[in-house]
Amino acid sequence: MKLKTKILSSALVVIVAGLAASGCGTDKQESLALNLDAFTSPAGNIGCIADDNLVRCDIKKHSWAIKPDPKCQLDYGNGLSVSAEGRARVVCAGDTTLNDGPELADGYINMVGSFECRTDEEGDSMRCENLTTGHGFELSPDDYELF
Repeated sequence: MKLKTKILSSALVVIVAGLAASGCGTDKQESLALNLDAFTSPAGNIGCIADDNLVRCDIKKHSWAIKPDPKCQLDYGNGLSVSAEGRARVVCAGDTTLNDGPELADGYINMVGSFECRTDEEGDSMRCENLTTGHGFELSPDDYELF
């Protein structure tokens, strides 16, 4: 009888742990962490790359405009980046990070080094932050922010 009780107790612990891990019975939505060096917003409009030193995201379609930088002889204003030590900035580049990786769905966080990136519920924006410095950016078709 003791063996049967122990098996039932073990099974109950596994079931309760599974329910807790799935968020059943709680109002708080848990996020799942990934570790991708390239990823895309669910809407497919934003593509990002990340490593221990930098996160950069480019956007295909947007309604906001950025004043041209006369020092940039390449494409300016189609992306944002944040480094391991500096503030976020507008990207001057001749390449793109679009279509480089799998979708980062709502509820997932991408962690690479000290960087965290996540999308919104609609899947049309991306927010990336260096958790060590607090610097980062958010971009969407309607707006962008450097912080």
